[in-house]
Amino acid sequence: MLAGLAVTALGFGLFLDAHDEMHGYRTAPACDTAAEPGADCNRYETGRVTARKNDGEYRLTVARETAPTETYNVDQDFYDDVQIGTDVRVTVFHARAVEISDRGHHADSLQDPHLAALEVAALIAVGSALTVNGLARSRNSDAGLLSGPGIGLLAFVGASMLLQMPLPLAVTLGVPLVGWIALVAAAAAFA
Repeated sequence: MLAGLAVTALGFGLFLDAHDEMHGYRTAPACDTAAEPGADCNRYETGRVTARKNDGEYRLTVARETAPTETYNVDQDFYDDVQIGTDVRVTVFHARAVEISDRGHHADSLQDPHLAALEVAALIAVGSALTVNGLARSRNSDAGLLSGPGIGLLAFVGASMLLQMPLPLAVTLGVPLVGWIALVAAAAAFA
């Protein structure tokens, strides 16, 4: 059971790291001039809009002097207010461009949460199976192992959704933790 809790804790830790990587810039301070690239602070650079595309989604491509061009999904107002050649502010967090902004408009960089969610789910599945197996060991030695895939699937869906949302830490960690405890307790009771 302790091994299961340890693996699950690693999964939750990975989840928090992935969430911080995607949303940490929202609460990070501005970097001072001595900050190293990749520090836990925001650098601000100027980017230039080099392309606009409207194919049902509004997209702006932005070039910076120090990095390759990146494309951002924006809302219609942002799209309508900028033209090719417009300078926009680029927020850089952990050496990665995470947001563009201009005259009150903001757009996050395109980030796919599914790989991180899959890694989290794999750890949660293994940790859950070991934990439930340890809790149910006195009744049936293998019944708990069957709970892992189901809990892992729910962890993948939940992590995929929560990694896309800029929620406070209490919600980001609290909801999945309470859900995990309830699922493990139910699986152990029925194992």
